[in-house]
Amino acid sequence: MILQNLSIKRKLTLITMLTSSAALVLSALSFLIYDLVSFRHLLIQSAGAMEFKDVPAATATLSALTAKEDVVAAGLYARDSKMFAHYSRNNSVIPSLLPAHSQDKGYRFEGGYLQVFHDVTLNGERLGTLFLQSDMRQWSLRAKRYAGILCIFVLISGLFALLVSSRLQRLISRPILHLEDTMRMVSANRNYGVRATKSYGDEIGRLIDGFNTMLSEIQQRDTALRGANEELKSRTGELEKEILYRKQTQEELLKAKHTAEEASRAKSTFLANMSHELRTPLNAIIGYSEMLEEETRESGMSDSVQDLRKIQSAGKHLLSLINDVLDLSKIEAGKMGLHLENFDVAPLIDEMIHTLQPAASKNGNTIHVNVASRVGAMHADVTKVRQILFNLLSNACKFTDHGTISVEVDESKVEGRDWVRFRVTDTGIGITAKQKENLFHEFSQADASIARKYGGTGLGLAITYRFVQLMKGRISVESEPGKGATFTVHLPAQLVAETSESARPAPSSDVAPTSDESKSRKDTILVIDDDASVRDLMSRFLSKLGFHVVAAANGEEGVRLARQVRPLVITLDVVMPECDGWTVLKKLKSDSALAEIPVIMVTIVDNEAMGLDFSNVGGSRNGEPQERSIMPKILLVEDNEMNRDMLSRRLQRKGYSVISAHDGEQGHLLACSEMPDLILMDISLPVMNGWEVTRLLKSNESTRHIPIIALTAHALVTDRDRAFEAGCDDYDTKPVEFGRLNEKIDNLLTVKKS
Repeated sequence: MILQNLSIKRKLTLITMLTSSAALVLSALSFLIYDLVSFRHLLIQSAGAMEFKDVPAATATLSALTAKEDVVAAGLYARDSKMFAHYSRNNSVIPSLLPAHSQDKGYRFEGGYLQVFHDVTLNGERLGTLFLQSDMRQWSLRAKRYAGILCIFVLISGLFALLVSSRLQRLISRPILHLEDTMRMVSANRNYGVRATKSYGDEIGRLIDGFNTMLSEIQQRDTALRGANEELKSRTGELEKEILYRKQTQEELLKAKHTAEEASRAKSTFLANMSHELRTPLNAIIGYSEMLEEETRESGMSDSVQDLRKIQSAGKHLLSLINDVLDLSKIEAGKMGLHLENFDVAPLIDEMIHTLQPAASKNGNTIHVNVASRVGAMHADVTKVRQILFNLLSNACKFTDHGTISVEVDESKVEGRDWVRFRVTDTGIGITAKQKENLFHEFSQADASIARKYGGTGLGLAITYRFVQLMKGRISVESEPGKGATFTVHLPAQLVAETSESARPAPSSDVAPTSDESKSRKDTILVIDDDASVRDLMSRFLSKLGFHVVAAANGEEGVRLARQVRPLVITLDVVMPECDGWTVLKKLKSDSALAEIPVIMVTIVDNEAMGLDFSNVGGSRNGEPQERSIMPKILLVEDNEMNRDMLSRRLQRKGYSVISAHDGEQGHLLACSEMPDLILMDISLPVMNGWEVTRLLKSNESTRHIPIIALTAHALVTDRDRAFEAGCDDYDTKPVEFGRLNEKIDNLLTVKKS
């Protein structure tokens, strides 16, 4: 371990000196071997002389020991231990007989002499014994001399070897030590640009080349690593800046979100307030103009009727503009919901054509309708479908002069889903390719000249486009300037609500339950009426009384459901298309299984006798007020004095008894004390609002049966839902269209009476 830890210089020096010493020892051993070989040669010669009994030869051989100064006497003894030949120095005495000796050792010390005994053999046969007597004093002197010579020689040789090795070891140690210094420099300074100097082309030179190559690779990797580290630091810095920027952006977006939410709430509040403030005076304008028109017509002043109709038209036009702005605002705010229900497409088309016939006739246009026979019912938002068709048809009527407007409706199946296609084609002024780009944008029209000539706000098609998207449909347009335009709308035949904000489900379904379910319900009432609003009202009213309601939209379906359901009572409308109520009643009474079921006729036709002729158990008339046996009492709760006066006078003209209240608290007290047949409830009331009054009345056993119609100038999407949640039986917005309101009043009073 000590040798391994020595420096390479010392190792090389030590190896050189050890090599020299080993050479000297080998030389000494060579001399010793030479003596032994000479001695053996002497023995061989002695053996030959003894074999041939040649005494002179043996004596001559022994005389060769004269060169050995330490040998004082020598003798050869035969087998019989007698002397055969001898040699002596300085007349030394030699015994004539072989002295006694130990056969094991072969030597002995006696009197300052060393006596050596050695057998003389020839071919393995013992011939005699060689006796040598050496003077120890001579041996000691010789040994000392040899030792001195050896020491001097070894010392001189060692010094010479040291001198030579110290010079020669540099050839090996210098490049290695240089390599070591280079390695330390690289390790200490991390400088991989340093290179070791190559001195020779031997193995050490190749080692230096390999070391330099390794340093070059390390330098390249170190450079790449440093570059990567610098890039990483740069990227880290950029990432930190990006994170900081994103945090700041996130905070700004959060602030913007809060600001937008506040703005949205402010916008909703503003829209609600503006809706109320605008609709309230419009209600008075339209209501008073309609009332004055009736009074003027009755008084025979026909000249003023047209002026009053112009006032009504202007008021309704202003109302449509307000509705368009509110609809667009609700769509943009994501608060426009869907009220899904089942309705027949064909009657809806007929209704739209009837509504727009005056507008078409104004410009001398003709409307052609083609509804495919396979088109049946849809499950969608009927109000929005009606608005889509109204906007498309009204545009076609406005931009077409003495032309033709075609309405085509058909149904198709795409990828297993039923779609209804509405196609409105006109022969009007047409649309250019450039005008198509902004056709469905808000407040955008074809160009300024068209806007000046035809008027309009540019909201109709924008709202139509949004409504189509809201109902998961698509709309497209094909047109050429001067050749008219074709608008095509595809809507799902069965629209499914995807969010909780979609349509409020109808309280009852037009689809009958299964036979097993129906037979188990002994409190089922079958409502047969072609008017969807009447079915909805009666279903809601009867459901509140604890009945299970099944509705049918026509007579054939009513008879089928009656056989399937076996209801407790049947309410039957008289005036229905195809199969009227009297025909249905006859079928019911002629069927032995259905003849015992009580049938209540709901009709505006005063023909109670005809119903009794069919063995009906009772009848009710929903006719004109002067035909009523008892004047219905209506409570009007309205804080606006003009609206309260106008509605009271119009209701009284229809034959109703009207009591009025100017705030919610007074309305609640009058409802509990007067027990009216129906309540018209304004929502924005002082002291107590309409929602609170409605909840109080519906929670009271004595007043919960009174039908309530909510009247509000607010037009937000949540108002309808809030009205039904509070317990209202129907809902109408201001300005009140009195014909529509009167129809709702009659329907509710009819349901209550039945």
